[in-house]
Amino acid sequence: MIDLNKIAIIAGKHDVTYAELLQRVAQFARKTPKGKDTKTVIFSENREGWAYSFFSIWLNEGIAVPVDASSTVGDVAYILNDCQPNAIWVSKEREAVLRESLTLAFSKGEGTTPDVFIIDDYEQVSLENEPVTSILPWSALSEPDNDDTAVIIYTSGTTGSPKGVMLSYANLKANIYSVSYDVPIFTEKRRTLVLLPLHHILPLMGSLIAPLYIGGGIAICPSLSGPDIMDTLCRGQVGIMIGVPRLWQTLYVGIKKKIDQSVVARMLFAFCKAMKSRTLSRIVFSSVRKKMGGHIDYCVSGGAALDREIGEGLRTLGLDVLEGYGMTETAPIIAFTRPGDIIPGCSGLPLPGVECKLVDGELCVKGPNLMKGYYNRPEETKAVIDNDGYLHTGDLATFDSVGRITLTGRTKEIIVLSNGKNVQPNEIEYKLEKYDQYVKEAAVVQDDDMLRAIIVPQQAWASTMTDSEVAVTLKREVLEPYNMTVSAYKKIMNVLVYRGDLPRTKLDKLQRFKLGAILKEEQGARSKEHESKPEPDFEEYLLLKRFIESEKGVKVHATDHIETDLALDSLDKVSLQGFIEGSFGTSVSVDAMPTFPNIEALARHVAAQKTKMEAEDVDWHQLLHGPVDALPLPTAGFAYRFISRLLKWLFRLYNCLKIKGKKNIPQKGACILAPNHQSYADAPLVLSGLSWDTLGEYYFYATEEHVRSNYRRKLAAQSNVIVMERSNLKNSILKLAKVLREGHRVIIFPEGARTHDGGTVPFKKTFAILAKELDVPIVPVCIRGAFEALPRGSSFMRPKHIKVTFLPAIKPSPEQTYEELTRKTQDAIEALLAG
Repeated sequence: MIDLNKIAIIAGKHDVTYAELLQRVAQFARKTPKGKDTKTVIFSENREGWAYSFFSIWLNEGIAVPVDASSTVGDVAYILNDCQPNAIWVSKEREAVLRESLTLAFSKGEGTTPDVFIIDDYEQVSLENEPVTSILPWSALSEPDNDDTAVIIYTSGTTGSPKGVMLSYANLKANIYSVSYDVPIFTEKRRTLVLLPLHHILPLMGSLIAPLYIGGGIAICPSLSGPDIMDTLCRGQVGIMIGVPRLWQTLYVGIKKKIDQSVVARMLFAFCKAMKSRTLSRIVFSSVRKKMGGHIDYCVSGGAALDREIGEGLRTLGLDVLEGYGMTETAPIIAFTRPGDIIPGCSGLPLPGVECKLVDGELCVKGPNLMKGYYNRPEETKAVIDNDGYLHTGDLATFDSVGRITLTGRTKEIIVLSNGKNVQPNEIEYKLEKYDQYVKEAAVVQDDDMLRAIIVPQQAWASTMTDSEVAVTLKREVLEPYNMTVSAYKKIMNVLVYRGDLPRTKLDKLQRFKLGAILKEEQGARSKEHESKPEPDFEEYLLLKRFIESEKGVKVHATDHIETDLALDSLDKVSLQGFIEGSFGTSVSVDAMPTFPNIEALARHVAAQKTKMEAEDVDWHQLLHGPVDALPLPTAGFAYRFISRLLKWLFRLYNCLKIKGKKNIPQKGACILAPNHQSYADAPLVLSGLSWDTLGEYYFYATEEHVRSNYRRKLAAQSNVIVMERSNLKNSILKLAKVLREGHRVIIFPEGARTHDGGTVPFKKTFAILAKELDVPIVPVCIRGAFEALPRGSSFMRPKHIKVTFLPAIKPSPEQTYEELTRKTQDAIEALLAG
């Protein structure tokens, strides 16, 4: 039994006991319509009166319909027209919007206009002579299997028009009992912060209904500002704080920046991270909890997936982040992490009584928390709940050995590129938003067959700059560093500067269906800009434009950037470099090309530096047969051979390594081995198939990213590794040509990066150009099992079987194009991988 003298609500400096709460609810109930079929809308910002309005509806056995306080006239009219309420509780602040909405919704005379009550008029009226009722307004939650509709929650509309989700008392009870009795997160000793808008099911359940039902009480935060949050946490001695991922990201980034300013703090953070001790972290970073009032036991994250790094970082600071996963349709919890079993990035175990299964990777659930259906939409209800009673969530997930759920993406949000690769945009968006000096928020969209970022720049940084100036800086300071860290298919090739706020729900979910309109608007504006601004007509620009268009098969504009607009890769830049040298008698280094803001600027530089102007196509044959005597090559010593043999026997014993097709390697002369790339172990796996006395004949080609440290560079120089130097790509390629021209052999991984799923990505054509122009055969090499043995993110080799197969050599023919030769090599490997 709840102590009626206990504080139920803290709102600013006003404390409300449970006795006063019940009196206020009774006062409101005298206005609220009665009956199980009556529907009452609540249209207000978070405040005391919101709670009184809501529980008065339940006291009168009605159905509550909460509406987003920031909704537009059209949004409110849509809901009013859809649910046809009997009454509306509205705050004075939102009354004008409501009146317009009523006019719009009932202008045709259909339906009965509901009664309207102003919350402000009743919130603080005298309680004189008002008895304290013994009937609790939430008593229906204690009834067994009560299937009466308690609330209709309109979905936030991430994919289209909102739908009214009908939730019963039994649905809500399943959630409350799980987090209060089965797992005692909400208790009578923990007060909960009311921060998120109460019209959404997560804060409605987690920060209003559950804490008041269980007797813990709530503290209402007047705004989302930092000072208000901290003040309410301290005054309310809050034990549970419910927030969305962006809130936790902001909190963590702010604290981490202060930590990074001190060498000692950085060392302590690293030590606590390595120790993974909750007690130690709370002692070392006790000041963090003190600033949050000193009573925080649990930070709850919901509404969207929390990035693993944020979860781990907050845990290192001594803050337990319980991740909840759910939907409005499940009232809302499907799964949540239990205290003591917190795994950042994991959504935890399902709610007790909830059954989960995967159908083609999609998570499907059923249980006592599952909604009654969509209001007045039986067909749409059938579309998401199958004949066996399972709700199809639209989320992709995996289960671990004990049944914990980890989300891997949204079926409707996945971007599928023409090469078959799947991209989860939210992963990329989080990485872009790490550059928070420049980026306020980001959204990734598909633009033709490329990925494009819509970026809202930080106001303080970008306010005095034009969109073009902002875009140039974003390309240099954000996109280029990001692109250096990811596989080719995840690179962002263009940016759109957007000065507004990206469309989001109140729980911070990106409304992706609205991004197309932003992109279309920008494309229209850019098209008009191209039409209104005449194209440069000087010869150097026209020649560069014509060359790039013929090489890349894309339309070139003067304002295009060679990387982020035209997607020129390393080899394309070498080709462009050769064209500039041959046509204009001047040189622009590959490293310098991205520093030009656009093609026109590059062309004007060429025009100012040129010594001739004779349009010439890039002659790869001539380039690869150029002088190479002065170019030094790495060497391979005894240690290189010995370690490769040692690893070969380790692979045989541990991974049951099998080598096939060694007879397909030419006995004499130059050749190129082209393996697929599955793991960090691929290079020694390929060497395992080569004889001891020929190991010194094989040279690897590696990017600078793989040999950043001085130690790795020294090791590469003694292990026959030719480093692809971005500042001098031409010389790097000429070193490969030198190896082949001298009759040695080259091992190139054409994908350029390790696989993410065990398959392949489009091969780059560097090896094909070398093979054709130097007339050397290509030996495709198929590596199978290495991905399973050593996948991305793993530092420990698993005892999985590995097979390396050297396929029949492919001899280039004069009529073959580079692309055809590249495709033929990849097809040969993929055919064996699929077999």
